[in-house]
Amino acid sequence: MNSAFHNIQELRTLSDMRSPFMHQLFAFATFHKVALFLVGGSVRDLLLNRRTTDIDFTLQSDTLTFVRKFANSINAPFIQLEENPPTARVIVSPPDNVASQFHLDFTEFRGETLTDDLRLRDLTINAMAIPLEAIMESDNPEVIDPCDGQSDLSSRLLRFPSEQVIVDDPLRMMRIFRFAAQLDFEIAGVSLEQIQNRQHLLPNVSQERIRDELLKTLNVEKSAPHLKNMCKAGLIRQVFPTVNILSDYWDMLDYFETYPIPESLDLHRDEISIYLNEEMELLAHRKSLIKLCILFQESVKDIGNLLKLSRKSVQFLKSLVSGHQFLIDCDYTSNEITDFLRDAVSDWRSILLFSTVIHPISYERIHKIVDIYYNHLLPILKQGRLLTGKDLIRDFDLKEGKEIGMLLKQVEKRQFYGEIRTREEAIQTVADLMRKQQV
Repeated sequence: MNSAFHNIQELRTLSDMRSPFMHQLFAFATFHKVALFLVGGSVRDLLLNRRTTDIDFTLQSDTLTFVRKFANSINAPFIQLEENPPTARVIVSPPDNVASQFHLDFTEFRGETLTDDLRLRDLTINAMAIPLEAIMESDNPEVIDPCDGQSDLSSRLLRFPSEQVIVDDPLRMMRIFRFAAQLDFEIAGVSLEQIQNRQHLLPNVSQERIRDELLKTLNVEKSAPHLKNMCKAGLIRQVFPTVNILSDYWDMLDYFETYPIPESLDLHRDEISIYLNEEMELLAHRKSLIKLCILFQESVKDIGNLLKLSRKSVQFLKSLVSGHQFLIDCDYTSNEITDFLRDAVSDWRSILLFSTVIHPISYERIHKIVDIYYNHLLPILKQGRLLTGKDLIRDFDLKEGKEIGMLLKQVEKRQFYGEIRTREEAIQTVADLMRKQQV
């Protein structure tokens, strides 16, 4: 048995494999005489002692029928994911923790045999399988490993099983760099040569798949060196032929990944960390979009459209660029900072972080912005409006229309500028404004 597996009985992930749901699956498969194999990333993560919420299986035939029957037997959701090869998902939840869901994914063999299937997978470290029976009955289950993925795991090396797997799916050329970032592995020289031979195939991949792969890489804490290697391999040029990434941009990205939050914002570090990791869209966190903007800067609008990012994400990228321009253009007044903060809403934090990387901002400027937000603007936001449209209709006998909107806007502006603080002052402001209109 390979030494990479000698401590399997100590892995928490093995006990997960022997959970009640897995016992139910094993019993169901045994009854129906179906051989199931744990496969791909699930085996890799088991060997690396990495916890996962997605458990992948493969079986020879009748996948959708088997999975649907199993889902029904445990009263769990069944989702068909693909038609070719037939792929389905069962979503299960521990009875004592409904929020802790995990996925069981089942895919039919891509080849005639299990070995054929494994040789068609993206990387050797993902081309291993373990019979479910062996997992349930042995502390030292045998690993089926036709591509010697265990050796590559031990060597922390990423390698394609063959050049043909790139031809089958050119996106794998980007994926190998993503795995290098996620696992902190090296890419084998022969695989880099294969990428050079086949890089011209990458434009055949849909922009949506390229977007997802790029975002997954950006989501890794230290993505800069791996993205740079992806660029050196020619893949970025294949996807974005008109975009030029300057050498300084790589340094900026590396700096942001190392110091995403300046020391001047230490008091708010925890809050900002939570904010940065909030999703803007599937696979896109604020932090990863800031990194995307650092890397592409002047071309960020085109990149957003090329990658088919959501309107919300594209607008976020635009706000980083325009907001940065405001921060470096002038010595702004308190009222101008207030307008900037109101326009940016919560994304003033992202703009500030982006700007400190692109064009260093003095501690005094940062402190002024932060002070105005937390000590002036935030209390007003928590207080809410001093007046509503209903108040104006009742107290000033006005009718619904543009005039009410204009008056409320003037009151709100003066409230945020600190010129009025109470409801009484707001009412007086409205009275003064109406009196001026009548003169």
